[in-house]
Parts: sequence; C-alpha cells; structure tokens
Amino acid sequence: MSKSFKSLFKVSLSQSFDFRRKDKAKNASILVPLILIFIFGTLLSAIYSFIFSITLYSSEYKSQMNIVLYAMAGLSSLLALVTGVTKVKGTLFGGNDYDLLASLPVSKKSIIFVKLISLYLMQTFYTIIFVLPATLIVTILGKQPLWLLDGVLLILFSPIIPLFFAGVFGTIVSFISDRFRFGNIISVIFYIAFLGVVMYSSFILNSSGNGDEMDVSGILNLLNIFGWFNPATKLLTLNYLILPQVIYGVLNLCLLGGMIWLFAHCYDSIHFLMTATKSHQKYVEKNIKQKGQFMALLALDFKRYFSSKMYLLNTITGGVMSILCLVIMIVTFRSIDNPEAITILNQIAPFFVLLIVWCIGMSVPSAVAINFEGKTMWQMKSLPINYKQYAKSKILMSYLILAPFVLIASCVLTIFTEKNFINIFTAFVLPQIYLFSMSCIAFWINSMFYKLKWSNETEAVKNSAGMLISMLIDFAYTAVLCVVLILPGILGYFFIGAILTLCIVSVVAISFYVIVKKTCCRNINIIEV
Repeated sequence: MSKSFKSLFKVSLSQSFDFRRKDKAKNASILVPLILIFIFGTLLSAIYSFIFSITLYSSEYKSQMNIVLYAMAGLSSLLALVTGVTKVKGTLFGGNDYDLLASLPVSKKSIIFVKLISLYLMQTFYTIIFVLPATLIVTILGKQPLWLLDGVLLILFSPIIPLFFAGVFGTIVSFISDRFRFGNIISVIFYIAFLGVVMYSSFILNSSGNGDEMDVSGILNLLNIFGWFNPATKLLTLNYLILPQVIYGVLNLCLLGGMIWLFAHCYDSIHFLMTATKSHQKYVEKNIKQKGQFMALLALDFKRYFSSKMYLLNTITGGVMSILCLVIMIVTFRSIDNPEAITILNQIAPFFVLLIVWCIGMSVPSAVAINFEGKTMWQMKSLPINYKQYAKSKILMSYLILAPFVLIASCVLTIFTEKNFINIFTAFVLPQIYLFSMSCIAFWINSMFYKLKWSNETEAVKNSAGMLISMLIDFAYTAVLCVVLILPGILGYFFIGAILTLCIVSVVAISFYVIVKKTCCRNINIIEV
C-alpha cells in the first residue's frame, strides 16, 4: 500500500467523519441531525422488529423468526439504494477534486476505492439502524448464536449490492438530468416509488389482520418480500451450518472488487460525460432588466431548485408523504367490514387534515433557499436587487413547490370525510395557509442561520441549522393546532375548533410575512459572503 494512497484515504475519511474541527457550529449542524435520526430510527426499528419477532415466536413459525432480520436488512438496502442514487454524482464522478486526484501518483482503482468506502460507511449507518436492533431481538428470543453472526455479516456486507446499483442508476439519472430540462423528474419518480413501496407495505401489514386475530402467514410473506430487496440475504436462509455465511461474505467481496474495477475503468469517461455540459445558474443583470426583479429572481430560484436532486427530493418528501398516507388510509378504511368502526372513522376523518399540515411543514424549500446561493451570494449583493423582492421570490417559490401536493392531499381527504361546508373548507384552506406561514417562518430562520460555505448539497440541505430549526418549529406548531382542533372536536364542536385553528394559522402567516418584510433587508445585509 503506497504512501500516497494512505494519505488520500486518511484525508477522505477525515473530511467526511472527523468532528474535531474548531467550527463547533458546523459540527453541531452535522451531528445533531445524525444523532436524532439514529435515536428515532433505531427506536422505531426496534419496535417493529420486536412486534414481528414476538408474533412469529408465539406461532408455529418460531423457527423462522430470523426472517425478521433479513427483512430489516432488505429495508435498509432499499433506503441505501435511494439515498445512494442522490449521492453518486457528487461523490464518485462529479466531484470538484477530479483534477487534483488525477495529478496524484495514485491509480484510478485506489481513487474509486476511497470514494466507495466513504459512500459505504454512510450506507452502513442506515444498515445499523435497521439491522442492529433486529439482530439483538431475534438472537435473544430465538437463542441462536448463528443469527448473531448473520446480523454482523448483514451490517458489514448488505450495503454493497445497493451501492453497486446506486452507482449504475445514479450515473444514468445524473447524465439525463444534466442534459434535459426538468430531467430531475426521474429522481422524483424514483423517490415517490420508494415511498410508495414502504407505505404500501404498511398497508399490506394492516390488511393481514383477520378480525381480532393477526394473520401470521401474511406477515411472514410480507417479511419475505422485504428480504428480496437484497437477494443475497436469501443465502443465509439455507440450513448448511456455516457454509451459507462463508459464501455470502465471499460473493459480496467479489462484487465489491468488481465494482471497483468497473468504476475505475470508466472513471475518466463518466466524469467527462457528467461535467462536460454542466450548467451554472448566475445572476445576470440583463435578465433582471428584461423580466423585472421579482420575476427574474423567481425564475432563477426555480431553476436552481429543479437542478438539484438533493434540494428537490428533500423538500417534496412531506408533500408526497401526505398524499400517500391519505391514499393508504382510504384503501385501508374501505376494506373494513365493521359498521361501527366505519362510523367512528368517518367521525375522526376531518382531523386527518392535521396529517397534511404536519407533513408539509417538515422541510419547506425556503428553509435552505439562502443556503443554495452558496459562493455566488456576492453576485446578488453586488447587483441593485431589492431585498424585499428577493425574500418574496423565495417564499413564493417555496409555497408554489408544495401547493400542488397540498391540493391533491386535500382532494383525497374530502373523499372519505362527511361532505359539509366546514369539513371541505378546512381540508382545503387550512393546509394552504399553514404552508404559506411555514414558508415565511423557514425563510426568516434561514436568513439568520445560513450556510453558504459548503462543498456538497447535503451540507446545504440536510446538515443545515435552518432546516433543523424549521422542522422543530413545525412539530411544535402542529402540536398546538392539534390541541386547538381536537379538543373542541371531542366535545362535538368541530366547527369551533376549525375556526380557531384557521384564525391561528392566519395570524401566524400574516405576522411572519410582516416580520420578514421588516427584517429581511437587515438580515441579508449582515450575511457574510
């Protein structure tokens, strides 16, 4: 192993995972979301793993309880595939360090190995969240030491297959996205399909019940389907002592070696194809004069938004989830035969508007809109741009991006609610006002907590204080609305609760719009480029 390779490997790991920097704010913006994701993700995974395991343990399928472990590995592989597709371009082939790496006395295989290891460690993070709780629960309940070995192998090797397909699909998607207007729609479709698979799986699980008794065979079939998301795990189900585990490890190591050889062989060609026609969105004074400040700024914000997969996917998640959740609920409710249960569900259905509200506020685009100015922020500050028009364009962009999702979700909600004026009015008006208020709040937060110095889009979106703070505000904001809407509704006065809730969101929307208008000039002036 050459000295150059060791240095490259050490620097790569240090840039990605060394949190001993003096910049405590940057460290916190990276670590806090990761810690929260790990805690809540592990807790949720442990709950589901325990439910599945105890169900199989209490049935005739006790000996097949390890299928829970492989199902969780399959789910982590699906998540790793989706997240990997969005990271491949910047990490593997489209990085800004290409010229520097090409000049080093290091082979292309070594470069790809180092880059793949960085991606692999990120994907292992998701794998641990899903697989570690399942391993402990299944091993303790089943008292099978070999299942503990399976868990360790899954943590080490299950990210490799999704990493390979993420490299292939991510390269294709990035190539198309960079050459066609709105080419990122492919990423959106891929992402929506992923969320649909997860939520439809939940629907299958809920539908597997038969009266008060749960259909264990249906759960077993569902877990088997999850396992097929990473087909290599099926080797571990074979009952040949330690042989399947050995074959599983060897096959994944061979795949990793083949992946390194393939990507290294195509490294120069793929880099050229992905960067040769890369577009750059800049402030052009001519466009501002022709279109007017507001329209020119709005058009630029939309172009910037649709040219970034990370920005786009992260901020439409809430809108997509609100629609899919409501659709799953409708299908589930219509499969219920109990008249009393249907009556109760019809009574509580209007309150599901709170689900739309909560989902859409989790990650609005304006929470990181200033972040995406990045190193070009000086252009905006050097031109005669009215900062109030600048703020309005970003708030309107944020609203218009999610408004169609909110409208579709509201239409879906009205399908299974009682058709009266207050239900329909609340379903359509409340989410729209809430979305506008959160767009204003998020922009105001981002104008104070911004990140312009970032090397990849993940830092600007996911590792952003603005996004984290606005998400926490969404949780608290929604909690207040839940109390205001549900308490009168329980007493039979849904009308009063709806009016109070609409008044609150309207006051918040107007107040923060005024606050943004009065403070945006001062906040933007003090932003350091």
